[in-house]
Amino acid sequence: MSSVPARRGLPRILRSASFRLALIYAALFVVSACVLFATVFVTATAAMQNDMQAVLRTEAFQLAEIYRRGGLIGLAEQITRRMNFRTRGPIYYLLQAPNQQVVVGNLPGMPPANGVIDFQRDPNVSPTEAARTRLTGFGVTLPDGSFLLVAQDASRLVDMQSAIVRAFVWAGGLTLFLAVAGGLLLSSNFLRRIDTIGRTTRAIMEGDLSARIPVRGTNDEIDQLVASLNAMLDRIQHLMEGLRQVSGDIAHDLRTPLGRLRQRLEDAREHATSTAEYAAATEAAIVEADTLLEIFSALLRIAQIEAGAQRSAFVELDLSELVRSVGEAYLPVAEDAQHTLELKVEGGLHFNGDRQLLAQMVSNLIENALNHTPQGSVVRLSLVQRPGGFAIEVADNGPGIPEAERDRVFDRFYRLDRSRTTAGSGLGLALVKAIATLHGLGIELSDAKPGLRIAITR
Repeated sequence: MSSVPARRGLPRILRSASFRLALIYAALFVVSACVLFATVFVTATAAMQNDMQAVLRTEAFQLAEIYRRGGLIGLAEQITRRMNFRTRGPIYYLLQAPNQQVVVGNLPGMPPANGVIDFQRDPNVSPTEAARTRLTGFGVTLPDGSFLLVAQDASRLVDMQSAIVRAFVWAGGLTLFLAVAGGLLLSSNFLRRIDTIGRTTRAIMEGDLSARIPVRGTNDEIDQLVASLNAMLDRIQHLMEGLRQVSGDIAHDLRTPLGRLRQRLEDAREHATSTAEYAAATEAAIVEADTLLEIFSALLRIAQIEAGAQRSAFVELDLSELVRSVGEAYLPVAEDAQHTLELKVEGGLHFNGDRQLLAQMVSNLIENALNHTPQGSVVRLSLVQRPGGFAIEVADNGPGIPEAERDRVFDRFYRLDRSRTTAGSGLGLALVKAIATLHGLGIELSDAKPGLRIAITR
């Protein structure tokens, strides 16, 4: 068997659907993480800026109150004290006179500005250090025209922003790595299971119909798919075995009638000397041909039923009335064959099915009992209600069927040795089984002591 050449380019595992799906989920996660990062970054930055501004505002208003109580000299002394003994981090102060002369502070003089202001502490630093030398301040113009500024550098804000960026970079990188690694692991596992299915299908294509796909027992989607495939393979194997059996049975069982037909025609050709003899030979040939046509018709009907082609004809029907009418139709037939046919049908039972096929099923069961029991036998047809269903039973007091052969009587063309001399094709019970299976009914064979009991159950 020729093999399909492998695709070039990316390794097979990277082209698998499971790996692509893992990458898609990883990409979606990265996008979500970026959105989350932007939200956290902006929110945290704004919160820290507001907190810093609130601290500076409170500090500036406190110093303004000190100015109101102690004047410019008292304010200068307080600023000096706070610069020498600060406990709240690097806070910068500027107190300059109305003429912009610096009175006290650790900042250079600047034009007065009220409220929140951002400015560069050292304008000569490099751009990489500019963020850490930038100050945020809160300015207040005092009643005498003096200017008070309280400021704080942005290093804490920059450190917090850097920490957020590092955390998200590490978390995102680790997540992306785990997603890729997990995708590779899942893809490898998925491909192994797909390869197992592929090996099984190749084995089946090479003729091993008994090959089955192993089930892991995890009951996941692939396990459920495998279970369905195995059930389908079981059904295919059963049908193929049935086809082989039918082919062999047809070759074996139709050889005799075809041989008789050919023999009769040859006899007519070689020995018939009158019109009457030709007519008799022709009539016998027609009878043999009709028998063959009936066999092929029965085989075709069984095949159609097993294919489920009759389900469209299912309707709600009165099963009690159907069984009773079929049984009553066979009363004179049983009497002519010197049998006794007893009927026991409970009323009020309904069923959804094909009326014609169900009638055929009951007829075949009755005919089977009548044809394979000696004269004077009693055949009982009954329909009884069971918990959750019903049972159609045909029982007789004849010789019955040996227990070892009960599983085979529903096979096509199978006939007991003592039935070889009885007219029939061995397809009657096969048709019964096909109709019962189509309707979801079970078949039970048991010993009637004496005789055989066949029950169609639901």
